[in-house]
Amino acid sequence: MKKFLALTISVLLMLGLVACGSSADQAGPGGEASNADGPVIAFVPRVVGQAWWDHVRDNGVMAWAAQHGIDVIYQGPANVEVEGQIQIINDLMAQGIDILLFAPNDSAALESIAAEARERGIIVITTEGSGMQNVDFNVEAFNEEGFGAFMMEQLASFMGYEGYYVTMVGSMTSESHMNWADAAVARQLEMYPNMTLVPTARVSSEHDSEIAFQRTMELLQLYPDLRGIQGTGSFDAPGAARAISDLGLVGEVHVISATIPSEIRDFLHEGIMHGGALWDPALTAQAMLNLAVMMWEGETITTGSDLGIPGYEDVIVDGTLIIGDGAISITADNVDDFGF
Repeated sequence: MKKFLALTISVLLMLGLVACGSSADQAGPGGEASNADGPVIAFVPRVVGQAWWDHVRDNGVMAWAAQHGIDVIYQGPANVEVEGQIQIINDLMAQGIDILLFAPNDSAALESIAAEARERGIIVITTEGSGMQNVDFNVEAFNEEGFGAFMMEQLASFMGYEGYYVTMVGSMTSESHMNWADAAVARQLEMYPNMTLVPTARVSSEHDSEIAFQRTMELLQLYPDLRGIQGTGSFDAPGAARAISDLGLVGEVHVISATIPSEIRDFLHEGIMHGGALWDPALTAQAMLNLAVMMWEGETITTGSDLGIPGYEDVIVDGTLIIGDGAISITADNVDDFGF
């Protein structure tokens, strides 16, 4: 890997509110996009003010910026919705950014603005948007089908490989969440014939643990034989686990999801949950940033490329999709080892 550009501008972190109700860590004097002779980089998360994306900001993006002496604008919407992301990206393009990194709230809705950014010569890299077409690359910590299967294998084990289960996603427009759920169902159909998906539409937690709690309560009333909840969003498992506990169904109903360790720590230690699934999104963000600078410096990215981040030292490149090896199983034994 080429050595990163040596930039002398120190990292300036200014947390503020912008007109669209978003929060931004601005780079450059007065919040203007400026990086001397290097690229002007912006990172747009799904939302600000949530533990997952705060971890990405503090331990991923800003830690990387401080390490490399490269300013990064970190700006996201106050709520998980696509309109805020579109407005933020439009504003960032008007500032004259060179590199745009983001996690789409609605991949299809963001295709046109991603295309516009590339037409302006901006490098566009996404994560959790593997189906997006108008990007240079989309970086994932793992193969999506493999991650969905990974979670189903754990849920099947918790359920004793039999019984009814349901799938839950953070939102119906979250492409990765839908793909993981589809992959989980496919693995169940392939490997676990004594398990049955309940005949209901896929459930959305709307990225809210309280809604996940309410939906789980409703599902358990509607399907008294329900024995498993296969979640995907970080709020699915905490909300579902609380419902299971409140109804006195610990040991009878099981849940697993991609989640934040701190959100399920107590549930794991109390035996309400047996496990969760994770990747470190801060490392994914740093891999995206390294990739962006490599592209800025003219490097060609192919299968086997080293992005310089654990789990991304020997990536697979399939078209615009970059796949690392970063899936993690969370258990009562290791949940306290995570810092978020």
